Amino acid sequence: MAKILIVEDDPMLRQMVKDALEAERHVVDDCPDGRSGIAFIDAGGYELLVLDWELPHATGIEICSHFRNQGEQAPVLFLTARASMDDKEKGFAVGADDYLTKPFDVRELTVRVKALLRRPQQMNKDVLAIAGMQLDTNSGVVKRGEAVVRLQPRELALLEFLMRHPDTYFTAEALMARVWDTDSEATEVALRSCITKMRRKIDVDGQPSFIETSKGLGYRINSKS
Repeated sequence: MAKILIVEDDPMLRQMVKDALEAERHVVDDCPDGRSGIAFIDAGGYELLVLDWELPHATGIEICSHFRNQGEQAPVLFLTARASMDDKEKGFAVGADDYLTKPFDVRELTVRVKALLRRPQQMNKDVLAIAGMQLDTNSGVVKRGEAVVRLQPRELALLEFLMRHPDTYFTAEALMARVWDTDSEATEVALRSCITKMRRKIDVDGQPSFIETSKGLGYRINSKS
């Protein structure tokens, strides 16, 4: 699971890309123009950008440059009808990682996204295992010991995020920014409810909760527990 931003002014293409990425259990924000794209980026927390080249108000090149100037290292994939070497050199010069030329097969899009997300260290494992908990990120199957645990999509996304970042506390605000869509009505009450439901499913009677809470620090998974 990754949090992804799509900036594309073609509404049908934007929805197709969003549907394909959400089917892979990613959290996806989308917007139709460069000004909105920069506003979303300034809110932070994206692990991949999917950018059109020609956009109203600010181009994909300008968005990518803004993203890199903030010190962000997450991969950037351009969706563009521009195929010349000069254009590609311009894109790579401002920090693009890959190109997909329109029109394209949505299966190629998902393959390229998977490849880009494997580059950062925190995204390179398909099976996560901590303290008796195992999560297969490809199938979404969760096991506590030998018992299969059935989680809802939001619970699964939250568990995966915490398991990819063990021993690190995240505030409620940070978790909502990474696991909920920016446009969703995420609240601390919704987060606490989600974690409470997860604990009922994954915790073992008589043992500390798999998800630790510390006042003032937030939530984490302790890899040494």
